[in-house]
Amino acid sequence: MIEVIVFTFFILLTGVAVGSLLTAKLVFSWQMIFTVTGLIFFFFVWIGMLLGGWLWFPDPLLKGLISFVSVILAVFFFRTYHPSFGYIPTRGLLHWGVLAVFFFFLGFEIGIAGFSKWFIVLFTVVFAVGVVSSAWLVWRLKNLMEFRFLVQYVPILLFVFIAVLKLV
Repeated sequence: MIEVIVFTFFILLTGVAVGSLLTAKLVFSWQMIFTVTGLIFFFFVWIGMLLGGWLWFPDPLLKGLISFVSVILAVFFFRTYHPSFGYIPTRGLLHWGVLAVFFFFLGFEIGIAGFSKWFIVLFTVVFAVGVVSSAWLVWRLKNLMEFRFLVQYVPILLFVFIAVLKLV
């Protein structure tokens, strides 16, 4: 039971990080971008869960790999941030690919843990709650004049926090 709570918290934290990444500077319509993100999350976590259920991989090595991918995400999005376009530009297929790889490894870890494939429904709902709550949080932070210039760094800090949390 504790493992389900830990994975649910981690998926919620991932949803908050990805949601703040998307809404730091929103270029697209938010309905489309949240739907595409949810579908990418569902598909790649599901594929990762299927492969993780069939394959074997050492758990400490997988946690280190997810932590490394999270740091790579933070560095990649920090380097590609543009004040006009945000973290994901209009033709940013590479950005979606990097997120898809991260989602795949999350699903791979869940599959190796031996969860039922039906948990993808719970995890998708938790991810969506994280994305929507982070959109609200970023909106609130943008409206506060004291923190307006720091909002763009929230997703980077969250991905670094995910990396550190995975190593613990």
